[in-house]
Amino acid sequence: MTILPTDIAAHRPVVMGDGGMVVAGHPRAAEAGAALLRSGGNTMDAAIAAAATLAIAIPFMNGLGGDAIALHAGADGDVTAINGSGATARAASVAALRAQGLAALPQRGPLAVSVPGVVAAWGEALERFGTRPWAEVLEPAIALAEHGVPLDASAIAFFNGAEYAELVRDFPALGAAFGAPGRRRLGERLKQPQAARTLRLLARHGWRAFYAGDLAREWLDDARGQGVLLDGDDLAAHATLFAPALSTAWRGRQVHVAPPNSQGLALLAMLGLAEAQPAPPPADGSDPLIDPLAHLARKTAAFAMRDAWCADPRRVALPADLLAPERLRLLPLDARPTMSRAGGGDTSTLVVVDGAGRAVSWVQSLFESFGSGVVCPRHGLVLHNRAMLESLDDDPVRGLRGGTRPFHTLCPALVTDDAGVALAIATPGDHGQPQSLFQVMRRHYEQGLDIQAAIEWPRLRHDEGREVMLEARCPPAWDAALAASGWTVRRVDGWSRLMGGVNAVVRRDGLLMGGADPRRSCYAIAV
Repeated sequence: MTILPTDIAAHRPVVMGDGGMVVAGHPRAAEAGAALLRSGGNTMDAAIAAAATLAIAIPFMNGLGGDAIALHAGADGDVTAINGSGATARAASVAALRAQGLAALPQRGPLAVSVPGVVAAWGEALERFGTRPWAEVLEPAIALAEHGVPLDASAIAFFNGAEYAELVRDFPALGAAFGAPGRRRLGERLKQPQAARTLRLLARHGWRAFYAGDLAREWLDDARGQGVLLDGDDLAAHATLFAPALSTAWRGRQVHVAPPNSQGLALLAMLGLAEAQPAPPPADGSDPLIDPLAHLARKTAAFAMRDAWCADPRRVALPADLLAPERLRLLPLDARPTMSRAGGGDTSTLVVVDGAGRAVSWVQSLFESFGSGVVCPRHGLVLHNRAMLESLDDDPVRGLRGGTRPFHTLCPALVTDDAGVALAIATPGDHGQPQSLFQVMRRHYEQGLDIQAAIEWPRLRHDEGREVMLEARCPPAWDAALAASGWTVRRVDGWSRLMGGVNAVVRRDGLLMGGADPRRSCYAIAV
């Protein structure tokens, strides 16, 4: 069976414009960003307005208690990584937690919480790259929190589903804040008055109020009362990191990602391996580009590299030649599993590009659905659970060390060429993020699909063990080929949210073309 572009049912057209483009994980966030561009704001103004609105529009995926990692491309072409991830509590130690009888950090609960860095990332990025007042960019989010976000099909599926019911059972404060499970109707408004109050306090007093002063003390008291290890010194020590992006050449272009602790390295390694050790498409004609076995071999090698090097940069220094083509050509390719923890990928993303080619790729998250489950009820905060990716051992990369940033799955990306920014792209999906970006980028640049068709093409994903997830639309021949090599195939929905929700803007000859993934609530607006 050969899949042709005409066989892929396009859900949406490519959105085109000249003045600017915002693509975000929710229509209200895209509207907020587009409004800032229309009123004369720049890409970072639009990005922060959209990001703050995302925190309200999809509160189970991201929020004020989460983290962010982003990329910014200026008019001069320089790409800066913005690391808004927070460190683990300095009081956290392997010895102390093992003394409590723990063999691993819990997936949920207070011990999985690290410093939430997203508010500082909004504020510091706006100060460095934006032009509009802080209070102005927060206003769309405040209005949405006060008046309520109408719940769409994706939100209904979550709030009426088994995962939310289980979370409310374990963390009843979630139900008090966001409603009982299983009772939501399409279009019902979810109001978040406590979050609106917090945003108004931040608008009045500035982003630093989240980390020092009365507001910080209040939410931290709520958190510590539930067993969170963070203290005031941990909050005071937090700062957003700004650094040059990690970049590599690919097909005559430069691909830029955030350096470690982000897993962006994995995307660069997958792209580099596909070029250094190319593989033909399947001989049976089942796909015009990707052989699933070759894909898995490159993914496995790239993730082994990720797991060896992606940590707080104070802990691990990347070799200068790590992604050199001559080194990648010699790397053995053997599709054996990596041991990343599987997950669903409850993250939110946005991309913004203006007519001059300035761009932002922004990713923010609670890590998993409602993060740690720890609610600070007076302020509408749910704290993330990023620290759960650390191990309770002496591993130099992943072993827990208090006061350092945990490994992060957030993976924004930009592509530049001689004309400047050519692509801004991002997706949720935890360990699936570099895998989805890799497939979409190859479909666009190698297969020649427009960006919307590239996003909508069926995808595969591997997290851990021998199981490979294939969307129902993937070629049937792949099942036998994978099984013959020892893989277990799991067919998921034809448009599965497990494959992410890619947001992308292509810039070519001055025209902006936006693509938004129908697997989630993604939406593109041209200005």
